Amino acid sequence: MKRGLVIVLTASLAFFSVVLVRFSIPSLLPYMVGRNGINTVMGGLLISFLWIGYTIFQIIGGLMVDRYGYNVVLYVLILIAVLNALYPIIITQYYLLLLVQFVMGSLLAITYVALISIVLSNYGRGGLGAGIYQSMFFLASSISIILSPLLFSINKYIPFIAFSTLVALSIIPLVKVPGNRRINSTITIGPENMGILGMGFIRLSSGFSYLGFLSWSTYYVVHVLNVSPSLSGLYAFLASIMGSAGAIIGGYLGDRAGYTWPSILSSLSLAIIVSIIPRSSVIYLLMLLMLLLGFFYGFYAAPSIAISKFTTNIGATSGFLNFMSQLGGSVSPYVIGFLLQYYNFTETLLAIGIISMVLVVIGAILLFNDRNLLNKIYRQ
Repeated sequence: MKRGLVIVLTASLAFFSVVLVRFSIPSLLPYMVGRNGINTVMGGLLISFLWIGYTIFQIIGGLMVDRYGYNVVLYVLILIAVLNALYPIIITQYYLLLLVQFVMGSLLAITYVALISIVLSNYGRGGLGAGIYQSMFFLASSISIILSPLLFSINKYIPFIAFSTLVALSIIPLVKVPGNRRINSTITIGPENMGILGMGFIRLSSGFSYLGFLSWSTYYVVHVLNVSPSLSGLYAFLASIMGSAGAIIGGYLGDRAGYTWPSILSSLSLAIIVSIIPRSSVIYLLMLLMLLLGFFYGFYAAPSIAISKFTTNIGATSGFLNFMSQLGGSVSPYVIGFLLQYYNFTETLLAIGIISMVLVVIGAILLFNDRNLLNKIYRQ
């Protein structure tokens, strides 16, 4: 158990470093939208291109990890560190930046699947292990959101070089992690495995609501709360910081009580909170809602991915589940940017919330019709 915990922490620290990279560009939207001919639609597309690459390569990455072993992540981390260091050179070249965003998203997807597979395969308490791992997402995204605008305002090279260095350093302890678990991986998502498909819809809902809002959070506080761009990360920070506590609590509860209800109820809460955030005119209530948003996304994330341990092909299944959440995260930023051309944030986020609620209902129906999967969950 102690050895497994060390492996969980090693994989989690590597995940921490790549999440810093993932949220640096979205955090810089206040510096980019309105300059060099970039409007809100182009800004949303810039974020979506990373999520598109990230989404497409979830399943591909899962199959690669199952087939070639976990050590594939070492080579991918090297590529991420090098590519991220090039961002300040190309940041004003919009179409080249779009292409690089897609490539970066693809590499980040492979990294996510490899690292979560390492966690679920080497630690018996799958929910808690996934919770510790997912907590790094919220810590790193919070730090990236708060530091990237500040560091960029000093010098455009600083945030990218700093984050690339951390990614490179995370490779060192990963070298000692076993990486020889290889199987001929396939994945079947259909009538014979409705529960996984149902959980996929629940993750689609959460990605659509939370990731969409988080991607536009710095822009939101600048244009709605009239915060200066350099301090925008301090406010958007609230929307992610509580996710670490939520991930660990949700994972622990999932191990004890099953992974279904924590995932369903927290995803539904996310949709409701996103809908009502722009309706709040009281600053302290808005701060509380943002804190709850981060908490519930963490609470949902750990149990909903830990369900992968009940399948033979952990890499492919976790890849599919993360594919669904990132599908929501890749579409939502563009949808928000498009709607903002015609509506205000109140109407736009209400539409996002309603769509997310419908997806939760569909997922719950499919999940509770898979008795085989539910029996495995509640027998553990």
